[in-house]
Amino acid sequence: MRAYQRFALLALSAGLLAACGKPSTTSDSAPLAYAPADTPYAYGNLEPLPAAVTEQWSKHLQDYLPEMLGIYDHLLDKADKDAKPEDAELIKTLRVLLGELKSHPNWDKLREIGLKPDGLMAFYGVGLVPVLRLELGDPAKFRAEIANIETQLGRKLTVSKTGAQEYWQLGSSEAACAIAIEGNQLVVTVVPTNGDDALKQALLGVTKPAQSLAAAGTLDQLRGQYKFSQYGTGFVDFVRLTERLSSGPTGTDAAFAKAVGLPLPPPTDAQCKADYLDLAHHFPRIVLGASELSAQRMDIRVQLEIETVLAGEIAAAFGAAPGTGAPADGIMDVALSLPLLKLKDFWIKQADKIAAKPFTCAQLTKLNDSYRDSKQKVDVTVPPPASDLTGLRFTLDGFEMATAPSALPDVHAKLLMATNNPGGALAMAQLAIPPLKDLKLAPDGKAVALPAGLVPAPNAPPMFAAMSDKAIAIAAGSGEDASLSAYLSAPPASESVFLRMTFSGKLYGVILHSMDKMSAMMPAEQQAEFAQQKKLFELYEKWLKRGEISLIATPTGIALREVIEQN
Repeated sequence: MRAYQRFALLALSAGLLAACGKPSTTSDSAPLAYAPADTPYAYGNLEPLPAAVTEQWSKHLQDYLPEMLGIYDHLLDKADKDAKPEDAELIKTLRVLLGELKSHPNWDKLREIGLKPDGLMAFYGVGLVPVLRLELGDPAKFRAEIANIETQLGRKLTVSKTGAQEYWQLGSSEAACAIAIEGNQLVVTVVPTNGDDALKQALLGVTKPAQSLAAAGTLDQLRGQYKFSQYGTGFVDFVRLTERLSSGPTGTDAAFAKAVGLPLPPPTDAQCKADYLDLAHHFPRIVLGASELSAQRMDIRVQLEIETVLAGEIAAAFGAAPGTGAPADGIMDVALSLPLLKLKDFWIKQADKIAAKPFTCAQLTKLNDSYRDSKQKVDVTVPPPASDLTGLRFTLDGFEMATAPSALPDVHAKLLMATNNPGGALAMAQLAIPPLKDLKLAPDGKAVALPAGLVPAPNAPPMFAAMSDKAIAIAAGSGEDASLSAYLSAPPASESVFLRMTFSGKLYGVILHSMDKMSAMMPAEQQAEFAQQKKLFELYEKWLKRGEISLIATPTGIALREVIEQN
């Protein structure tokens, strides 16, 4: 790894730690004011985080960072044993950076080296070249920290200059990492070492764009459209990327390629460009942002935008997973929409669309073949009970490893199969599993004990079943029958939540307890690694009240939603 790549780790870490916001983005000195309005990707914050949030994060960082860095220390120790002479400088640099992070494990300590956890930041592209820009709390203190790192490394970092702007240049090959302090902001980008001043100044922001992302109000528009907060919003624009990549390098992209000696590819032929852009317009952007950030709760969404007709077809095909209209339960709860016949029909419809209007670009003709072949594979008769299946849900309420080698774990759990024909699924199960042949189960939601000995183990838990007109569910564990009726009747969500996974902090405790019993069989080195991982899991168990990850088919695309609730 080259020196500039190694040092970029510190700079990018600083950007992540300072990803919070302050004054209005309309300010001509805010980081987003340096991002071009036509950038193909960007992320930035528009307002400062509440003090309660930064205080909470600082407390977690103080607990978390020493344990995480301990893992990295262990990895460096392992690398040191087999290191080649040329790796010595890399390992030394990483140890210095780890040492600095260890000595600054909270927000207040980070301020001591000039960083500003409640400062504005922006990450964007000047053309395709990435730029990170963030506010510093005290530029003089940050310069002193760089000098401190240089002292520990025993060497000075290379300083270069474009116009009146100095920057640290990390690397001496065709492209190098450039780190500059401009006023009260830190700028990190990649510059061609042989590039002209006009290009370097455009990348470093010495020359500002004709129109900025802040002035265009793009992130404000996204925030309003998706109900994001102003604490962080971003996008990747696939249409702009496709336009740039298929039109041949221009502007800063062309200047960068020329400076590093890359051949300038000709524009993509018209037919291929049309096909590429057609695909891009079907999936125009990924957008992301936080709809809620508080000391105890974080709600983040990432959305793949999809052309509205296709998005509607996806939502109709999936529908909502069983139980997603009610709060999740247990240590872990996973629900999945799985309407096999609808998904089969959806895929055949998409294959027919491609057959009616195939790609003509030579590079995409294999897609025509793959759609045709996949249609042949899925266009078959799906027998019951799979043809009646609409979804699955599993909930783990408790888990304890067995003490005896031959014994089963003590499990408390529920499993639900949503189906258009629960009676038929029950009849097939009775044919396949002889102990169930005399089971009487009415579609009334009432729990019935399953025959003893169904699971051939000495400590098998009691098992129960219940059925409605839309699903059949089973439960294992003493007392699980009491909640089975409510579990069976929990409704699907009103929107197409086709996957939901939730878990509480207790899940980490379950994992830890299970791994504890296995650690005695591990080699000594693995036991040491496990001991470090265990400390992190103990923190997660302490911090996390509940986490939830959902995939939702919306009228405008597919959203990934993550909700974290802290204790």
